[in-house]
Amino acid sequence: MRIGAPNSGLLGQALVGGISFLGLAIVVRAFSAEAIDFVVYRAGGAAVLFSTPLYDGPVFQDVSFVYTPFAALLFTPFALLPAVVAQATWVVANYALLVFVAWRSWQSIAELRGRVLIAAVVLTASVIMLTEAVRTNFYVGQINLVLLALVVADLMGSDGRRTRGIGVGIAAGIKLTPLFFVLYLLALRQFRAAAVAAGTFAGTILIGFALLPGDSMKYWLKGAFADSGRIYADLRSTHNQSIRGLVLRSGLSETGVLWVWGTLATVVGAIALIIAARATRRGQRLLGITMCGACAAAISPWSWGHHWVWILPLAVIAIHRVVVSAGRTPWVVICLLLPLTFPWVLALADPPDAAGPAVLHSGPAALFIGNLYVLIFLATLIISSWNTQADAPLSTGEAFDVRPTEPPGD
Repeated sequence: MRIGAPNSGLLGQALVGGISFLGLAIVVRAFSAEAIDFVVYRAGGAAVLFSTPLYDGPVFQDVSFVYTPFAALLFTPFALLPAVVAQATWVVANYALLVFVAWRSWQSIAELRGRVLIAAVVLTASVIMLTEAVRTNFYVGQINLVLLALVVADLMGSDGRRTRGIGVGIAAGIKLTPLFFVLYLLALRQFRAAAVAAGTFAGTILIGFALLPGDSMKYWLKGAFADSGRIYADLRSTHNQSIRGLVLRSGLSETGVLWVWGTLATVVGAIALIIAARATRRGQRLLGITMCGACAAAISPWSWGHHWVWILPLAVIAIHRVVVSAGRTPWVVICLLLPLTFPWVLALADPPDAAGPAVLHSGPAALFIGNLYVLIFLATLIISSWNTQADAPLSTGEAFDVRPTEPPGD
């Protein structure tokens, strides 16, 4: 049955409604979750309001503020709100951004309209809420969906916009990993957009120095931005879902890790940029942007599971390709791997700190589950390399015939 065909049936409507309810239930639970990261963000905003140093020690209990002075400035309005109101506002805003990214992703690669587009967006947003990467953003109050939406809104727009690059620059001004998109813009020879992104990022630094000179000095000039130990004490922990984390857990010496990780990050980053630029030039812009976002998480010194929100557009791409090819595509592999990112699967090798030892602590299964996000990225890298060489560019609407069937004319 074609997607978008009329009279899709009560079963399909019930499925959409049931999954949507499940996604909304997770959102509702997030209103009362112990959103420790959002509490820290508010504490950073409060530190700004009360002229308390941001980086001299923990800002809440034993947790440090690890983002930029500019980010702390952005959180000052939340520090002025009652805690319950601030958290509820943050949850609702994150859900709206999640829906926006799902909508923009489907809109960019499939000619869905009306109720079919709404159903695809709601289903995607709801199912992706089951993954650790997205669900954790809601439960701990993380900022990664904001960064994802800033980049998607910026780079999925027209190439000719004079404002192209501002979203990337603001995202990088909050958290450094989106700077990778400046290299992406350079690889596309979009030099004005790259300059706008870099200039916007520099502007966020200048705002920080103008309003928080002491904190900016400590963060940018005294190395606080590069201190991974401020994020988590055990750098070898499976919580670090990056190539560096994988290498650290291999047993190499600190010097060996530095060289191996540096080499791998450089090579993988260069390959990802080549593939992303080629995909974008072939009309597969969402794939190019998603490849860069996932690569930034992979080569970062530290990446929590909730940093991998790029699995949202990746899921859209993979499902789209599977439907287009009727399952005859290597993108099936990604569709099979993504459900393994459900929290109860990942917890087998990477349990929460208070949950006791891992069930899988050694062997191939532990290696696979314990580094799943990186392995998904590497699989995407390989598939995308083949994809951009073997496939003809996809036109919008190629995947789905969404136009209603009309009777023959009289």
